[in-house]
Amino acid sequence: MLEEQLKKIRGAQRISAAEVIDHLTTDFFTIHGDRLQADDPAVTVGYGRFKQQTVLFVGVNRGATLKQRLDYHFGALSPAGYRKVSRGLVQAEKFGWPVITLINMPGAAADVAAELNGQSQALAATISQMGRLTVPNIALFLGEGESGGALALANCNRILMLENSLYSVASPEAVQAILKGEPQELTQYLPMTADQLVKLGLVDQMISEAEQLLPRIEHALQQQLKELQTWSVAQLQQQRTEKYLAVLAQFN
Repeated sequence: MLEEQLKKIRGAQRISAAEVIDHLTTDFFTIHGDRLQADDPAVTVGYGRFKQQTVLFVGVNRGATLKQRLDYHFGALSPAGYRKVSRGLVQAEKFGWPVITLINMPGAAADVAAELNGQSQALAATISQMGRLTVPNIALFLGEGESGGALALANCNRILMLENSLYSVASPEAVQAILKGEPQELTQYLPMTADQLVKLGLVDQMISEAEQLLPRIEHALQQQLKELQTWSVAQLQQQRTEKYLAVLAQFN
């Protein structure tokens, strides 16, 4: 089952963040660069009109062709990528824009250059900044999301996942190597699929990948935003913390 899901998740035809943003928004404006080091192509940060309001979108670029995947580092964000996200979050708070993150990534970049340029600090800063946001934020997993890289973009009031998507502390291959188990056994030890995480209470909604996927995504995001925009700043901040604490309490 997990192997079949991975083939769908990592396939060249997988829906991309760019497709979602193009379908949902008009007048989209992209932010470039982190004002310190570089402009990481692995993440698109920008704002556009969605349902008569301005929304900040953070979309991880995984790529479909081999060239694109190499250009985007297979969706592994560098420190510059997270700092670019931070630039967008500052603007979102300043102007009161909700934030939607679109995730499909193997984690953050783990090469020497990333470590030398402050990867751990960039991740920690993004997790903290997302948690403290005074505006609603929603994460949507389009494919896989692993390690601190995904956690930094998913510290949100609402977490949505496509039915064939994963959210985990490590890739299935890494978990398999650690546990020395068969692929189909992995989810017994570590819940990572959308249906499992819905049952745990970490994920708020699983979206079917049947026909008309983009309209399904549009409707789900619209409904979640409609509710969250009735909450106070204190409610938004407190709920993000309580969401993860409630899940962790189940394992104590």
